Amino acid sequence: MTSRSKRRKMGARPLVRRETAWLWVAGVAFAAVIILGFRLMTPQSGDVAENLRAAVLDQLSPAFPNDDFRASVTQDIEGFGLPVDAYEGQQIDVDLYRSLGTRDYGVLVIRSHSGILELEGEDAQPVTSLFTNEPYSQSEYVAEQLRDRVLIVRPFVQDAELTFGITPEFVLHSMEGRLPRSIVIVAGCSVLGRTDMAQALVSRGASVVISWDRSVGLAHADESTAALVSHLLEDETTVQAAVASTMSELGPDPEYGATLRYYPATAGRSTAMELLRGDG
Repeated sequence: MTSRSKRRKMGARPLVRRETAWLWVAGVAFAAVIILGFRLMTPQSGDVAENLRAAVLDQLSPAFPNDDFRASVTQDIEGFGLPVDAYEGQQIDVDLYRSLGTRDYGVLVIRSHSGILELEGEDAQPVTSLFTNEPYSQSEYVAEQLRDRVLIVRPFVQDAELTFGITPEFVLHSMEGRLPRSIVIVAGCSVLGRTDMAQALVSRGASVVISWDRSVGLAHADESTAALVSHLLEDETTVQAAVASTMSELGPDPEYGATLRYYPATAGRSTAMELLRGDG
């Protein structure tokens, strides 16, 4: 009896150990599933969001189309891994700029008239404006007109048609959503002649703004911007190296002397991927 009892007890012990072991393994597996699910639902620093896209805004296309520019830039952006949305002509209006922060654009290439404009009033400071193709109307965006968020603009003095332009105040107070650490490249005049527009874009989430410091000829702006995008996205260089390489290859604008610059200065040491990840 005693030996049978001992054998019975000894035979029972492994069953208890197996059950305990299986419970322990099941518990660890369950905890791992919970942790993995939490990590998948929680954005991790250092990751590029899977929903990021890119956009090319070609405000100049009706009067100055350049299919080679668009094809080159689109190819480099898609090679970098982002699908590209293209906007042109009458699509470049105030509400498109208003919505940019809601569209998950990690890269924005803007080919547009732009400039530094003088406002009325003794204490008024010059402001940088990006032009749209939306015809000006006194009855549209009245509150934003009164607050100098949108302005009356025309690219050239001889142009008969007036259109709307957006200002840094528009970016700060009228743009919806937030830019997802976006890289903003503007092929247009004088966007970095002052830093007000760049500061506004960075305040709304952009990681860097790259553009020209004064008036620039269209052909030079197109060629240089395409080269810049190639260095930054295809060659995966830093912002500083991409700008330096472009300027070394093509030089300042031969007519106006414009040079490429970027804002903020701290973005220069980072690559596009690092900026989009938030590592820059």
